[in-house]
Amino acid sequence: MEWREVMEHSSLKDLPFKIETTQWGEIVMTPATVRQGRFQGMIIA
Repeated sequence: MEWREVMEHSSLKDLPFKIETTQWGEIVMTPATVRQGRFQGMIIA
């Protein structure tokens, strides 16, 4: 997927987080925050 296609895709507009594309066109989201990681740890425990 080209970056232009990502920008034009209706389901990817107005997301509350950042996204990027790799050189192979894969969509990558930003990593979880420390706070979110703590919640994930509590759920796992």
